[in-house]
Amino acid sequence: MNKKENTLEHILDLRGQLIAYPTLEPLMALNEMSAGEVLEVITDNSPTCTNIAYYMRKLGYSYQMTNGNGSKYRLLIQKN
Repeated sequence: MNKKENTLEHILDLRGQLIAYPTLEPLMALNEMSAGEVLEVITDNSPTCTNIAYYMRKLGYSYQMTNGNGSKYRLLIQKN
């Protein structure tokens, strides 16, 4: 995924939330998007970020994960 070619039109801020089913909210957002669009997911919980990345990989989505200063994690997920 080349994020320079994509504009971030969709942002999902999950800070403060512990997600039991970590792909539910990102998948719902991705279902509303068109192919090629990028979803930015922000969380402050490392296990949540890891779980979302795991399931996105299993489902075949392209993504990039960055760690902020230890209190903010960011995933960029491209809709197939």
